Amino acid sequence: MAAPTRIFFVADLHGSAICWRKFINAAKVYRADVLLVGGDVAAKTLTPVFESGGRWTAGLDGASRTAASLAELEPIESWLRDGATVPFRTTAAEWDELRARPGALDEVFERLAREELGRWLQWARERLEGTPTRLLIGLGNDDLTSMEQVVSDSGFAELTDRAILRVDDHHEMLTLPYSNPTPWKTHRELPEDVIARTLDEGMAKLHEPETAILNAHVPPAGTALDLAPRLDASLTKVMAPGGETEMVHVGSTAVRAALERYQPMLGLHGHIHESRGSVKIGRTLAMNCGSAYTEGALLGALVDLGGTDVRSAVLTSG
Repeated sequence: MAAPTRIFFVADLHGSAICWRKFINAAKVYRADVLLVGGDVAAKTLTPVFESGGRWTAGLDGASRTAASLAELEPIESWLRDGATVPFRTTAAEWDELRARPGALDEVFERLAREELGRWLQWARERLEGTPTRLLIGLGNDDLTSMEQVVSDSGFAELTDRAILRVDDHHEMLTLPYSNPTPWKTHRELPEDVIARTLDEGMAKLHEPETAILNAHVPPAGTALDLAPRLDASLTKVMAPGGETEMVHVGSTAVRAALERYQPMLGLHGHIHESRGSVKIGRTLAMNCGSAYTEGALLGALVDLGGTDVRSAVLTSG
């Protein structure tokens, strides 16, 4: 009997450099054959690091730090990156000018998001190159499509988006790097009918759907994997009468239908940080690894694939 293929899967790192380092280092800890990111790599925010008179100042979560030299600035920027935000060296005057010009900060953020991903991939290359571990990167609804080129140009990591990848001799992987519509109108959202058509077209290209992996960033609707807080029109959480947050299913009906119809061996999902868990949909094992990136904690799923079945699957935290 062939040795199983071990996948370590994470999603929704959202710019947390400390979570990225833990993820890459986990290859050795878990003896993983494949490291797989299931989307939402980019940070959500840009944090100015203001320069004035040869000093730099930045703030995060109510704390402020100041550097009197570039050598002192480096750990401050690392602090920001570990806090899941992108540092941007600027001046108060430039910052005000960018904020006043429509779209200017978006352009800065996209440039820096690409640079940060390049930094992450270089760090990963230094630790993984020459080892047998493959690094597979997919994007999500909060990512920018231009980041795909950064992965492709790395010459090291493999982009999962827009392609069917062979994980090993027995398993193909189809990736859906989008979500259904969200209240935040993020960068990469698709209507359910387009998701359904996309999945049908992808599944038709698989040689053996029954041993395949569906790596869909958004989880299947109506399961324990897609429960998120209900939001009102102002995007504020709705509280139930007992004082608890009211939860609602927000996953994709098209992803659910595809899992039910095609019954791939494994579904790997993220997107809904609060709904970490595993469910069976027919013969398909579907998992949402969850996310706690704001706490610097890495949540993941460690899966061993046999030739025709999932040998083992556990949720991890570290």
